[in-house]
Amino acid sequence: MSFDVKYCLIAICTLRFHPEAQGQVLSDTMRTKDIPQVTITSDRTTNPNSVSASKKADSRLMQATGTLQVSDVLKYFSGATVKDYGGVGGLKTVSVRGLGASHTAVAYDGIIITDNQTGQIDLGKFSGSQAESVRMVSGPDNDMLQPAALAAQAAVISVNTGRPNLEDAKSKISAQLKYGSFNTLSAQAGSAFKAGQSNTVSLQGEWLKTKGNYPYTQSNGASSSQMRRENSDVQRLRIEGALFSDLSHNTTLTTRAYWFQSEQGLPANILYNENAARERLWNRNGFVQSTLTTDVSQRLSLRFNAKYGITYTRYLDPKVSNTQGRTDNRYTEQEGYLSGVALYRITDCLSASAGVDGRLSGLDGNGADQAQPTRYTVNSTAALKYASERFTATGRLNHVITKEKTKLRQAAESYNHLSPTAGLNWLAWPAAGLHLRASFSNTFRLPTFNDLYFEQIGRRDLRPERASVTSAGIVIENEASGISYSVYADAYNSNVKDRIMAVPGKNTAVWMMKNIGRITTHGLETGLEIRSQEGTVRPAMLVSYTYQRSMDKSDSNGTTWNHQLPYTPRHSASAVTWIETPYVNASCNLLYSGEYFCNGYNGPEYRMPSYCEVGCSLWRDFAVKSFELTLKAECINLTDSRYELVRNYPMPGRQLRFTATLEL
Repeated sequence: MSFDVKYCLIAICTLRFHPEAQGQVLSDTMRTKDIPQVTITSDRTTNPNSVSASKKADSRLMQATGTLQVSDVLKYFSGATVKDYGGVGGLKTVSVRGLGASHTAVAYDGIIITDNQTGQIDLGKFSGSQAESVRMVSGPDNDMLQPAALAAQAAVISVNTGRPNLEDAKSKISAQLKYGSFNTLSAQAGSAFKAGQSNTVSLQGEWLKTKGNYPYTQSNGASSSQMRRENSDVQRLRIEGALFSDLSHNTTLTTRAYWFQSEQGLPANILYNENAARERLWNRNGFVQSTLTTDVSQRLSLRFNAKYGITYTRYLDPKVSNTQGRTDNRYTEQEGYLSGVALYRITDCLSASAGVDGRLSGLDGNGADQAQPTRYTVNSTAALKYASERFTATGRLNHVITKEKTKLRQAAESYNHLSPTAGLNWLAWPAAGLHLRASFSNTFRLPTFNDLYFEQIGRRDLRPERASVTSAGIVIENEASGISYSVYADAYNSNVKDRIMAVPGKNTAVWMMKNIGRITTHGLETGLEIRSQEGTVRPAMLVSYTYQRSMDKSDSNGTTWNHQLPYTPRHSASAVTWIETPYVNASCNLLYSGEYFCNGYNGPEYRMPSYCEVGCSLWRDFAVKSFELTLKAECINLTDSRYELVRNYPMPGRQLRFTATLEL
């Protein structure tokens, strides 16, 4: 039943973000014949000084990969496994290093996004056009002003929007229109302007609509038939407004308001496609947040966050064999959040930080037997960091306390957990830019409200899943003759204990949740990046490869002992290459996945074939008087490769997309 795929997201986020130097492609002009040499500065994909594997996609990389949704660019990060249910409206979740999507935190402008009901964060809801950068850290982070809730995560995906850079202009206006295959239309408009000498206001709205009725081939034994995806339509609206205030030379206040709403069909498993694709999902999500960051002195910095958010979700199946003849579930999740972090620089090399987060979350539904749970969560963290010219070491203790209460039925027990993390980075060979790094993290994730309270399957005595990850690797980063290059390789071992699983209860129709699982993953992730930073013709290339052996260690006598986890390929790779010139920019990208299995039992009937997807794009910037126009044409899945990331949820074939962007 598709009910367990309901993702009532609570996207509530707040942070003062320090913009870093971003690569800017100089606009072509039709009014001059001389083409001057330019120097480009940009964020590199890897961070050589990080104690953990860290990847970052800037605006140039997202332009080259044709990122429509944040989940699109994550497919090019080694160590990340994207589960995609197909099309623009299909659920998209990410697992890092075999830990599972529930152990991978997603942050929007530095604050973790929570979904206490299902634990599933749908990355397809986040627009690539709004993101200034997307960063993924697998393990401890170097950031000492990180909120406690984020510091406690095994892996973090951060979507950063940033503060508008107006430079000498008083305002900027932008508009974008996209049209693509399967009647996909997206319109976006934004404005940023100065309100006084110390205030900047940013406003943006985006609307997207798609019919999503792409063709696919359905096999029927020895024969096959051509079908079209049903019930894949999506309508989305996102509105954001932010106020950036410089209260003094060392104090900044950021306030953001966010609203998102969508209505979409839920495409069915194609085995049951006939008259089955009828379920609908509605989402409404809004929040208000505020962040204050101040440098009290040269040694002491403080950051405070506050927010309130609400999410409304409705799931409708109009034809069900029950007394009502339909299923109409409605849920409202509310959350309040407060956090504070203090950073003190003891010496030039040694610093310490401490932080605490408080979160109050509640879920209410329209069912007569709804438990209506409320969860109180307090995260605290304390960290030390030593950083010299060649050596970086971090150590952190994270502590969490939770307490729950319900209006109906028994509440789950309280939790009290302490978890350490540590990391090292050593610049072993400065002339070559060779860094050695190693890290260890111990984390856990709480059972979701569905795990604990969902009708007959929930169990209030579930224990949290506990995860530990050990990693070691090398990074080489250098620059010569205007060409920057970096190469990295990290080997890791992860373990997840007390895995929460659904197992049959008194019969196969009534299931229950149990802690029975144990997962061990051995992996290797490696990549190469080359970029030209100077000249009028600037090529770039990014290549990554992941080996991941994720084994079920739950029961040595079971049929799945040592079998690969479902939807986890052992081998996967990606490549992106692009070139920027004064005349036209071009890119080509490739995604490859080796075979994998759609079931915990790795029988041949559950084998999913390998696939390869190729895409390409052309775009050009035109400078005309006071505005800049960018035209772009893309071809996604150029070879029309037909494959499924999730069994019986086919991905679209070849697609075309055209984009026009205007900036004033």
